[in-house]
Amino acid sequence: MKKIISIVLVFIMGMFLVGCGNGESNSIQLTKDKKETKTIESKTVETKTPEIKTIETKTIENDGKVYKEKIEDENIEKSTTEGEVIVEGNEEEKIIEKPANGKKTVVIDPGHGPGGNSEKEAQSPDSGVMKIKDGGGADGINSKTPEYVITMNVSLKLKSLLEANGINVIMTKEDINLAPGNIERAEVGNNNNADLAIRIHCDSADATSAKGASMLVPAPVGYATDIAGISRTYGEIILNSLVANVGMYNRGVIERSDLTGFNWSKVPVVLIEMGFLSNPEEDSLLNDSSYQEKIAQGLCNGILEALDY
Repeated sequence: MKKIISIVLVFIMGMFLVGCGNGESNSIQLTKDKKETKTIESKTVETKTPEIKTIETKTIENDGKVYKEKIEDENIEKSTTEGEVIVEGNEEEKIIEKPANGKKTVVIDPGHGPGGNSEKEAQSPDSGVMKIKDGGGADGINSKTPEYVITMNVSLKLKSLLEANGINVIMTKEDINLAPGNIERAEVGNNNNADLAIRIHCDSADATSAKGASMLVPAPVGYATDIAGISRTYGEIILNSLVANVGMYNRGVIERSDLTGFNWSKVPVVLIEMGFLSNPEEDSLLNDSSYQEKIAQGLCNGILEALDY
């Protein structure tokens, strides 16, 4: 009997152990089958906007020749005005050379006008001497052509030649019927800061044998002191060029302190006497268009040389 009871107990214990083993195994399997949930930490990515640096520009006023620009950033392309150089790259300082535009300014003053101008004006800014504005000029001894007709013809021819060579030309008058005073004529040069003002005239004398060309320039006194030296230099060059091109007699350079147009001028000024209307031969020549062209060409050559153009 005891033996039977022992067998039954062993059997019961075996069944109990099998049940416990299956429960553990199932528990482990369940744990493995569970999916793990991981939390992903989101991070904010900061995007840095590139810093835009300021470009400082400094301009040097020097007759339009040199400009300075300070560049503080890399690979900046500068837009420039005409004639300037484009600057690129990382530079502390760049010198931008603006090439000279090549333009010199010449004022041409065709002498006299019809009937002259009897109004009076001061000979110089501080002078009590009053002179008529325009004496009317001379007439050809044979041709009877008024001086103002010849001076206008030569002036227009000279204007065309100078402009063809890149000179900026301003006329004191383009209407042949006008007779402005000498102060008004001088102010055209002053107001335009001319490199040169050239006054175009013909000469006259009692003696019909008088001939040739002369150049009048300001004397180094009074208000014309500052422009006298350069005016004389220009005058000599232009006169020599004229007589060489035309083949006329050279009467030289003459300094004058009594000419209103000189005393009121603030820019270099010269007055060319192209020949004598009182001389029959020169009267005829001065009325000839081809001769006028030679005069204009000689003056043009001299002006270009004087201005180093």
